[in-house]
Amino acid sequence: MTSLLSRWLADQRDNILPQWIAVAESALHKRNGHATTASNDEQAVLLTSVYNGLIEAAHGDSRPLEQCLKLLRALRTEESEDTLVERIAQIFHLRRIADDVLHSQSVEADLSTTLCHELDSLVDETVLHVTRYWTTAANAVTQQLQQTELLIANLNAANDETDRLIFQVSKLNDIASMLASRLDAEHSFAVVSETLVEVLNVAYLSIWLPDGTDTLRLNYSWGEPPLPQNMQLRVGSPDDVIARAFTNRTEIVERTPDADMQGPWYQPACGVLAVPLLTQEQVHGVVVLQDPDPDARFNASQRYFVSSAVSQMAMALQNTRLYNEVRSFNAVLEERIAERTRELQAERDVLETMNQIALEASSTLDLDMLLQSSLQVLADIVHVERGSVLLVDVETDQLTSRAVLGRQSSGFTRFAIGQGIAGWVAQHKKPALVHDVNQDPRWVDLPDGEHERKRNGSMISVPLIVQHDVMGVLQLSHDEPLFFNDEHLRLLIAAAGQIALGIHNALLYEQIQQQLMRQGDMLRNERRATTQSTAILQSLSDGVIVCDPEGIVITANPVVERILDLPLEDLVILNMNELFVRLFGTHSKTIPFADLVAHPLDNDGQPRSFTMKAQVGTRVVRLTVDPVLITANDIMGTVAVLRDITRETESERLKDEFIGTVSHELRTPMTSIKGYTQLLAMGSLGAINDTQREFLNTITTNAERMISIINDLLDITKIETGAVELNPQPIHLAEAL
Repeated sequence: MTSLLSRWLADQRDNILPQWIAVAESALHKRNGHATTASNDEQAVLLTSVYNGLIEAAHGDSRPLEQCLKLLRALRTEESEDTLVERIAQIFHLRRIADDVLHSQSVEADLSTTLCHELDSLVDETVLHVTRYWTTAANAVTQQLQQTELLIANLNAANDETDRLIFQVSKLNDIASMLASRLDAEHSFAVVSETLVEVLNVAYLSIWLPDGTDTLRLNYSWGEPPLPQNMQLRVGSPDDVIARAFTNRTEIVERTPDADMQGPWYQPACGVLAVPLLTQEQVHGVVVLQDPDPDARFNASQRYFVSSAVSQMAMALQNTRLYNEVRSFNAVLEERIAERTRELQAERDVLETMNQIALEASSTLDLDMLLQSSLQVLADIVHVERGSVLLVDVETDQLTSRAVLGRQSSGFTRFAIGQGIAGWVAQHKKPALVHDVNQDPRWVDLPDGEHERKRNGSMISVPLIVQHDVMGVLQLSHDEPLFFNDEHLRLLIAAAGQIALGIHNALLYEQIQQQLMRQGDMLRNERRATTQSTAILQSLSDGVIVCDPEGIVITANPVVERILDLPLEDLVILNMNELFVRLFGTHSKTIPFADLVAHPLDNDGQPRSFTMKAQVGTRVVRLTVDPVLITANDIMGTVAVLRDITRETESERLKDEFIGTVSHELRTPMTSIKGYTQLLAMGSLGAINDTQREFLNTITTNAERMISIINDLLDITKIETGAVELNPQPIHLAEAL
């Protein structure tokens, strides 16, 4: 284009622009009765900006026009409006108004033709810009929808994992409650085994206890076929999974163990999980689980659940052993009952205290209530008035007082790991029995302002450990030196395990609650985003079909139902290949859907795209298929965009017919004019003078020029319809140039 069109548009601004604004306002009122998004003044301003941009584009600078076209979306009056069609119609209104103004003026034919051609090129370029902006926006909305669906799927998976963790915590509490209610080894075996089978759904379970110094004996078995009773296994076998777990006192997972190296207990084609029964680094046996699908049954979280359950069973077995020892001593020393009544009463008090603490740990998930009640129970049985529980702060890695007995505190006492008696216990994971704090080098004096804190007497401190991790420190103190003895130390060590387990469960419950709250907020936000994305998809004027890499239709908007005349219920049960065959018939073979999914990127690494036009019933539809990519090598599926171009196609056909008809109709009279003029010029109808001959030659020249223009119009029509026939032949390039 040249500056000729730019100057003409600038000169005709006051003539063309008011008519264009009036036509746009008339169309807006005819459609809605009133404007709902942009007022008439706003529309006039925007159309004036576009007109100015067209003047600059005609002069060669398209940037102002592109910026103005981006603002045209502000003219939308409702969400369901066919924005792209409306905008293109406005451009063509401008073209028609300019044609009318041009033809109403006395402009030379050559100048008029040049202006028409340049105006057509400018309108075509503007329509291409508008279409590109709309397509880019539609692709962005589609990609956002796919990302939202992926986030929802991840959130659902996280919810399933949370439900499973809550279920496991509940089962651990049930185990602790049932084990604490009855001190019996067979009862402990049955409770833990039934719970493990219920939660993990394993194929086989067995419990092995030591029988002598180097032999393990089968005490409990579950599964089909059952293992033989009284089966034994030598501990010294270096390759047997059970023997290694017992000897090394560590959990062992073998997903594909060597069957030849295992004892007769091994079930073919099964993975094995062996967990030792440990209490205070003492091994009491091995719990063995076998299943053909070890990856599904023995993942990290499930192994942790098994370890926790087995730890509770080991503690129950130890308590049972202690209880049985007490009963045996009572039977043997019946004759000395009088002198041992006080001692036996103390032992019973210890067991009752242990049972009470275990029940408290398994019956509540309130951490402060658990610590305060457990501390009070221990203080009552030991007959002291002072005590505290310090927990490890994960953020500062310091011991912080969480429960205090015997004083009112206005703040928290903190000890670094390794500082003071409590810090030493946490660092070395060992208990400390201090007969006189003033004589112990580990004692740390408190500031003078802490006058209510302990400064003398004796102290006993034990670590709170779960799965070899220090959760905190439990302390009892008395104002008298040498008050505590080894029995008090054993009591606190035994109670520390139950209290530590209760602390662990309470902290886990708090974490689950916090996670549930965060996930609830995420779910609400994702649902809100999904609703917004769905509303945007529903408001698109083009039909959108989204499918997975196999071609299964995932979703579609209602516009597809109108364009294809196919209910959405029928659409979602088809895959894309079946849909193409049903809609486009033999043309469906030209749609490279499988190749687009297999190779979504071109040689330049850019996403590929396929576009075709086909007749669907009475409509002409343009189909565009694009891949939906997460990364360059990860395709989520494809998206097909259907656009009804029936009106555009019909307009193009009518234009071609009009040009062809007009050209043929004009050629006939022009031939007659040329023929009669030539007869007059030849003198066939009488002599003519020189002036008349000059006029006749002028008529003949312009008639031939008009016939050439008509032939050019016919050639353009043939080129656009693809009917032109080429006749290749050699030419002299220099002469042609």
